[in-house]
Amino acid sequence: MHTSMRLLRNTRLTLPLLKWVSVFSFGCISTSAWAVVLDNQTLTVSSGTPLDSYVLINQSALTVDGAQTSSISVTDSVLSILRGDTLTSNSVAINLVDSQASIANATITSRGSVGLLLAHGAGDGSTASVSNSTIQGGSVGIQVNAGGELTLANSQVSATAANSDGLRLQGGTAQVSNSSIIGQNFGVRMLRESELRPDVAALRLDNSSVSSVTGNGIEVRTRGDAIIDMQNGSRVSAGNGTAINISEFSNTTLTAGASEIEGNIVVAEGGRASLGLDNSRLVGDIQSGGTTAVDFNQSVLEGDVTVAAAGTANVSFNQSSMIGNLVAQEGGDLSLVLAERSQLAGNVQNAQLVSVQGGSLLVGDLDRVQVLSLDSNAQFTGKTVDVQQAGIGGGANWTMTDTSSVGSLAMNGGQVTFGDNATFYRLNVENLSGNGTFVMASDFSNGNTDFLNVTGNASGSHGLLMGSNGADPSLDSLKVVHMGSGDAQFSLLNQGEQVDLGAYSYKLVQKGDQDWYLDRETRTISPMTRTVMALFNTPITIAYGEMTSLRSRMGELRYNQGKNAGVWMRAYGNQHNIADASSGVGYQQNQRGLTFGADAQLGESNWTLGLLAGHSRSDLNLSYGSSGSIDSYYVGGYATWMDPESGYYVDSVLKYNRYQNDAKVGLSDGTRTKGDYDTHGMSASVEVGKHIKLDDGYFIEPFAQVAAAAVAGKDFTLDNGFDANGDVSRSLLGKVGTTLGKTISLGGDSMIQPYVKAAFAHEFAQRNQVQVNNNLFNNDLSGSRAELGAGVAWTVAKDFQVYGEAGYMNGKNIEMPYSFSLGASYRF
Repeated sequence: MHTSMRLLRNTRLTLPLLKWVSVFSFGCISTSAWAVVLDNQTLTVSSGTPLDSYVLINQSALTVDGAQTSSISVTDSVLSILRGDTLTSNSVAINLVDSQASIANATITSRGSVGLLLAHGAGDGSTASVSNSTIQGGSVGIQVNAGGELTLANSQVSATAANSDGLRLQGGTAQVSNSSIIGQNFGVRMLRESELRPDVAALRLDNSSVSSVTGNGIEVRTRGDAIIDMQNGSRVSAGNGTAINISEFSNTTLTAGASEIEGNIVVAEGGRASLGLDNSRLVGDIQSGGTTAVDFNQSVLEGDVTVAAAGTANVSFNQSSMIGNLVAQEGGDLSLVLAERSQLAGNVQNAQLVSVQGGSLLVGDLDRVQVLSLDSNAQFTGKTVDVQQAGIGGGANWTMTDTSSVGSLAMNGGQVTFGDNATFYRLNVENLSGNGTFVMASDFSNGNTDFLNVTGNASGSHGLLMGSNGADPSLDSLKVVHMGSGDAQFSLLNQGEQVDLGAYSYKLVQKGDQDWYLDRETRTISPMTRTVMALFNTPITIAYGEMTSLRSRMGELRYNQGKNAGVWMRAYGNQHNIADASSGVGYQQNQRGLTFGADAQLGESNWTLGLLAGHSRSDLNLSYGSSGSIDSYYVGGYATWMDPESGYYVDSVLKYNRYQNDAKVGLSDGTRTKGDYDTHGMSASVEVGKHIKLDDGYFIEPFAQVAAAAVAGKDFTLDNGFDANGDVSRSLLGKVGTTLGKTISLGGDSMIQPYVKAAFAHEFAQRNQVQVNNNLFNNDLSGSRAELGAGVAWTVAKDFQVYGEAGYMNGKNIEMPYSFSLGASYRF
């Protein structure tokens, strides 16, 4: 067989070299028989080589290229496996002592012991590079002792015995990439070899996984330092739910980049851990019985943080999130920092510090917290119990979810929001200082309110932003702030320094030295009332604005002595400014619309009859950003009579409207409420006048007119509960005036008719009632007004005419700064 070596088969080990072949494994000596021994020699075995065990000593070198071998023991030598299988029953499959190994494309199995052992004697230790291989041990897949360095790539390591370890780092280091490690008990166990060799155990994972079947994923028992580094999609999991366990007196530094840990991280009493996760995910709890520092950067924690009585945990999040609770037992030391838009959904109990900053969000309750700090646009939503000190900086906000208590509250430009407007809470504060905002709500109808109760001293200047609602008060006043002593000042931050509650708005007044109230004595009409009254009032001016273009059409018929029968259209627009004096409600209305019509002469008579239809939209602008809109759809008929001989004429109109009303109310607290409803109305007018022809084409047309309109009342409710009931809106308008114009021939069938007109009108209707939350208001636009206008009608051809007109009106409580209409007609 190997003639250059000593070979022993079926005989006892009597030669000095072979009598004891020692393998350093777990501190015991084992013997290996039937072995090929290399002593400062080099050998290559291939697929045709018989199965043998090998012992290498004294700078020997063995190359395995496709051969099957039994155990291989290497001392102060070099092993190279290019491809091949190593199988042994009970001993170490490959044992390196102060040696080097390169293993590729191999399957290494030890059924009862260690698959691969990196040990040391008097030297520094062994190194092994393993790639594209499978290593399986009975008790341990791979063991790396002090000074040993393992490089594992694209390989699988496992152990099969009940209490086995996939990888055991006994003071050694392992660089693992694109590989998997699994143990029945521990996936990886990290130990210190001895006090004489206190080398740091280090595990570095790159796109690799560590798992266990029944025990911990990684067990750290170094009684000294240990390093765990996970990168590029690495993963640690455990069969018993504990991914990483750090025992007493062990000090572990864990870093994870773009990796995942499934299971708890447990730090035993006396243990220390520094955990840094970057773009990674931990699904499990952090349990600190020792000293633990945790830093999450762009990472996720789905689990709790618990601190034992003798433990410490300092947890910080940077652009990260957590779903779970943080709880320290009595005697434990817990601190939490949320920074750079981090988020926590969970409760914090018994903490020394909770700091939320940089736009971060905490949603949960705080119980027994020494210091709460909110700063730099931080958001906290939850209740507090036994918080000793709290500071709320600029841009930060605390939204309460229940009645809460704080010892000393320093408002450094921040804000406290007492839940939403539908719930009411009390904030009990021993001492208040600084300058800040309290967002509160109240229901004057039943006396419910948010309440700021300062039992001790209050100082500084603070604003109250009170929420609006649609219910009316049932009380004369409502207390919202109390302080035991101090010189603090409180004021309303609502627009106009008043709170909108139902039909009226109320101001904040101080009574005595210690209490602030919303007081009924200070009430004024609310934006909600202003908006609904404007909606109920506007259809009248809408109806008259739509009639303007029709009266222009009937004027054309008169000027042409009824011969312009045909089809026509008009586009028109106007603006109305309604003064506050009309009912305490001022607003601006802008109308625009389009009307189509057709008419014809009735036989050879002096009558012309017509039909019309159209649509207009009116937009309302009110205070506080309130607005409304009304879409009007209408149909109607008209008739005009004129005696060519005498010049007398009669114009009449009857029109039906369908109104679609929409309201958006801006409230003093910056919110909006809205509502909509539909209603209908009728309008009519009769005008009597005389068309008088003068010399040189001039004409004058004095007239008198009576117009009436009625719009059905309607009950409707805004979405905040504000209830409005409008009575039938009525109008009776009388008008007298005259038109002066001239007909100018342009040759052929073309002519132009410029004109001006002036009129005096009076509104007789004085009582248009609106009921708001059982409060009665009156829309009153009665009074006189003057109207001026100018226009031109141009007959372009025998059968085609265009038209334009502009106007102005001003009177008591109402002004129309402009109106216009443009149109065209075609006769058959």
